Amino acid sequence: MRVRRIISASGEGLPFSFGGDRAYVSVWPKNPDGEDLMLLFTIDCEAARRRLNRMDLPSYGYVHVFSTYDPDEYFLDSITVDEVQLNRGCPSYTYVVHTGADVSIQSPRPSIPLVHADFDEVSMAEGEMSTSSMVFESKPVGERVFSTLSDSFNFFCQVYSADFPDPFKDALYLSDAVGYLLINTQMGGEEVDGCFFVQAG
Repeated sequence: MRVRRIISASGEGLPFSFGGDRAYVSVWPKNPDGEDLMLLFTIDCEAARRRLNRMDLPSYGYVHVFSTYDPDEYFLDSITVDEVQLNRGCPSYTYVVHTGADVSIQSPRPSIPLVHADFDEVSMAEGEMSTSSMVFESKPVGERVFSTLSDSFNFFCQVYSADFPDPFKDALYLSDAVGYLLINTQMGGEEVDGCFFVQAG
């Protein structure tokens, strides 16, 4: 089975980035507690669509993935799939948005250092489980998606907490936690553009 590992890289036109302190949104998203979310990663839709031949990605703009993060408080339960809100405009502890805006805004909170990344094709045995940050065409072994999500969302990637740059290897609360991104098959509808949640243990 061929998959794409997400690896740090340098150069122009790369399809993925971890962290960063700017996003193409009009207002920085907050969670239901009124706390500013942290930008986890960004997908350059045009570059990723071209590299992966994924027609379920928009042909323009960016997909930003935000999450609750507090280095001093327990927040893992808040970013699991049970807590994800799927209605557009509803505050959630994680937030996925596709944007075609031309102007970015600055994060109001301390941010993960920006690291650009690329997709490196690797082979995996059928049934093999990996905790690395990877793009999959179908859901990977070990990921438990509610059946109600699979009708409207496609699996896109998993990110491994330890792959985030220092000092944010606990970006998903635990350094060995894995986060999963599902993207809406019809972005721009009544539901959110994507769903991001974490599994641990």
